[in-house]
Amino acid sequence: MAAGSTPVTGTVRTTTLVNLRHGAPRVGAPVVGKLAADTVVPVTSVAVGDAVQGNALWYGTADQNFLWSGGCDALQTAAPGIPGSGARPKVPVVVDVYHRSIVRDLGGARAAGVHGIIHKATTGTSGRDELYDDRRIAAQKAGLLWGAYHWGTALPPAQQVENFLGWAKPDDRTLVALDYEPSPNNQMTLEGAREFLERIQERLGRRAVLYSGSLIKEQLGTRIDPFFGAHRLWLAQYTATASVQPSWKTYWLWQYSDGAATVPGIPGDGAGHIDQNHYAGSAEQLAAEWAS
Repeated sequence: MAAGSTPVTGTVRTTTLVNLRHGAPRVGAPVVGKLAADTVVPVTSVAVGDAVQGNALWYGTADQNFLWSGGCDALQTAAPGIPGSGARPKVPVVVDVYHRSIVRDLGGARAAGVHGIIHKATTGTSGRDELYDDRRIAAQKAGLLWGAYHWGTALPPAQQVENFLGWAKPDDRTLVALDYEPSPNNQMTLEGAREFLERIQERLGRRAVLYSGSLIKEQLGTRIDPFFGAHRLWLAQYTATASVQPSWKTYWLWQYSDGAATVPGIPGDGAGHIDQNHYAGSAEQLAAEWAS
């Protein structure tokens, strides 16, 4: 295996004519073949080599050949399907992280099949994640979709919005989300969540994603709330199947596990855990809807 390689097991599909080079992930390595577009290639590693158009990631094969990742789609490591239905992907499509998450190689995560990162930006009216900016730059350089979330608290929603927008600095490609989950002794109210979301829409001209699980279900009960239902639901539910509150027909994103990390380049927190999220559509659909 080439120096700087990460072992993986999966396939990639070429999207254009790609040179197959032998011995090293280098543009000067001997060309042993040319792969036409739409060729499926089994790969055994992801390597860092010569940068081509700013992308230095290459896929390695069992016979020590290499092809540039920029000429391929994302690595497929498992059959597609909904987690818990017998087709749980080894590498999730989206992961969410914060300052305690260990992040080493976002390019490797992208090559392994991750498409998006959602990073904690702020908490309440003054909390700010100091790693947010640096990781945003690294994620965008790796070609990952980028998102920011705010942990809601009992403090005034208007001030929380100012803190969030001032630190996250979302552009029109940044997913924005409100993390609305149990926070003992500092709980954001349902009306506080409503005000936060209203103010985000006023400021950005688009709706934030709402992250919640048991809390929103308990507070809304069985009634349909058109306001909350108009926001895409990022469901937190660590069970084999997903169920949503009646205000939604389905989830947009499903956080199905916070368990053992399986993402190359992102080993998770100190316990080796990472939040893993499922999206039911294609990579193209995810990109189109990401910051909508």
